[in-house]
Amino acid sequence: MDDTRAETTSVAEAYLKALSDTGVRYVFANGGTDFAPVIEGLAKSGEMGREVPEFMIVPHENVAVHMAAGYWETCGEMAAVMVHVTVGTANAACGIMNASRENVPMLLAAGRTPITETGNPASRNGVIHWGQESFDQGGMLREYVKWDYELRHGQPVGDIVGRAVDIAMSDPKGPVYLTLPREVLAGEAVHAGAGTRGRAAGNLPTAPSADAIEKTADMIAAGERVLIAAGTTGRDSAAAFGALAQLAEDHAIAVCQLTALNLPTSHPMNMGMPTKALLEWADVIIVMDAQVPWMPAAMSPTSDTKIIHMAVDPMYSRYPTRGWPMDLAVAGSSAAALPLLNDALGTKLKSKSKIIDKRRAEIKKLRDAMVERQAARIEEVRSMFPIHPVWAAQCINEVKDADTIVVNEIGVPMPYLEFEQSGRLLGNSGAGGLGRSLGAALGAKLAAPDSQVIATMGDGSYMFGVPIAAHYVSRAHNLPVLNMISNNSQWHAVRASTLAVYPDGHASRANAMPITELTPSPDYEKGIETVGGYGEKVEDPEKLIPALERGLKRVADGDPALLNVITQTARG
Repeated sequence: MDDTRAETTSVAEAYLKALSDTGVRYVFANGGTDFAPVIEGLAKSGEMGREVPEFMIVPHENVAVHMAAGYWETCGEMAAVMVHVTVGTANAACGIMNASRENVPMLLAAGRTPITETGNPASRNGVIHWGQESFDQGGMLREYVKWDYELRHGQPVGDIVGRAVDIAMSDPKGPVYLTLPREVLAGEAVHAGAGTRGRAAGNLPTAPSADAIEKTADMIAAGERVLIAAGTTGRDSAAAFGALAQLAEDHAIAVCQLTALNLPTSHPMNMGMPTKALLEWADVIIVMDAQVPWMPAAMSPTSDTKIIHMAVDPMYSRYPTRGWPMDLAVAGSSAAALPLLNDALGTKLKSKSKIIDKRRAEIKKLRDAMVERQAARIEEVRSMFPIHPVWAAQCINEVKDADTIVVNEIGVPMPYLEFEQSGRLLGNSGAGGLGRSLGAALGAKLAAPDSQVIATMGDGSYMFGVPIAAHYVSRAHNLPVLNMISNNSQWHAVRASTLAVYPDGHASRANAMPITELTPSPDYEKGIETVGGYGEKVEDPEKLIPALERGLKRVADGDPALLNVITQTARG
């Protein structure tokens, strides 16, 4: 009698296949005792030649989550992160908060400590398995993820993973969270669920209604001084980046931006950061994909300015409070809306060429003055000791090429960085979860291996980024990046906030302001040497460009590099 039995497929194996079927190529993983079925599934899949995602070891969850963010922001493909039960989830929380507020899609999967104490090969077999169980593991992140779920016995894991990826990739995009009990992963997959799908993940971008486009165009056409306050429009889509540039050029519409790159630096309608004068100049403002278009305590438009908010969720309903004035709310994808709006304006503004010409001349005058101020500021600070962050930004401009990707986490002032292509700048997070840049730069390098990647950050952000873990990933996975620390030996944001609230207070007169000083400053440049990287301290402004060139040369040779640049506290 032939007693040969067909080899069974575990849920873990089906889970790996489901990730591959939904287009996930990389999983940034920090393993634990809950990973045993996944590790076995990876080994078996390798022996059998199955196509599964590449699991990359990332020995801290803050680095892993920000790698997934940087990867998506650079190439538009969603990655997954897998962490160890509750404790790994806790370490991932900072990055998930950032991803949530920045609408970055990713699948965060976490093991769940074994449910059973006995009776199953995957039951609890370690002391920690009792201490790691919580009443509601998903509740740790529920406020910051679009969806969370725990996989159950007998469920088609392919369907569950497919649903998770679809939700993450549907507008407004964001992270999702899936917990995976060890017994479930080790069990037999009764039905794997959906296989490879012949469609992209998520819903198709939704264009605003024809009525919404018409009303928006009417309000713009009625204005004389029109301004777009752009948030992530150019970051989210190369098509939107181009369409916004075309709309602004065709109809002489000024554009300001906060943390993302929305127009080429040289574009004649690029007005840099929002300013009090610019907001007061405008009589129509379109707030496009911007959670925080300007700081209302410091500046605001005039009371009679018409304000339109356009985004997939213009109310930003996941924010508890958000009080910017709004005359019209337009729901829809800006990438889909911009060409429609351009066409509508082309018709409505045919007879208003004089108004457009006048507006174009006004914007040119404003822009020329802005460019002159920036050029004068660069000359003013180029020889200052300690090195001024504005000069550091200019030095980056001098050494980078057109394809260089810069990840800027409060490292240098964004308005002084120059870019002509979309996707070349990854900016700060709106949630303020520090430590983003090290991981995001590694994700960007993975997505664009032929591009130079430069990460800039403050010394505090560098410490939050778990640098030894990040440098390990850079070396282990051949992702050489040039990191530049703007080291002012303090929490500059904390100091500035205190002075803003108490400009003449006791803290302003203190020899050392409490809870702001990061002294004595470590020799950060030596940390990267632990993985065979190149480190250098730079204190002389004349030596910064040569140091950057040396760092980029080492990166081109395959080595991670880091410059510890001693800077002053001033920003702009």
